[in-house]
Amino acid sequence: MKESLKEFIDYNDSDDELEYYIRIHAEWSEKSFLKMKRLICNVIEDYSDDLYYPKSIIYYCLKVIQRIIDIISNDFFCQHVWPKEFTKESYKAFISKRIIDLKSIRENFINSL
Repeated sequence: MKESLKEFIDYNDSDDELEYYIRIHAEWSEKSFLKMKRLICNVIEDYSDDLYYPKSIIYYCLKVIQRIIDIISNDFFCQHVWPKEFTKESYKAFISKRIIDLKSIRENFINSL
């Protein structure tokens, strides 16, 4: 198992994993998002010459990212709570950009298959 995958699995099993964080705290974690994005990119790079990807990264990129998108796409997600540095409208705009980013990450993964 390559180091990038080990790091990804550690992240996936942590309390900082993005889907888990969103479900528990009902808010976005930019730190977790950036870490997830970096780890996925590292796995894609490390496994790009291999004939297959490990099951855990495939599942995450195809299923978990979609669940994250579904959760944060729900109007309820931005309706009642948002970080202090945002207004309700700016938080919705920020989340909309992150949805685009998540779709891009998923698309990049699919294109790497």
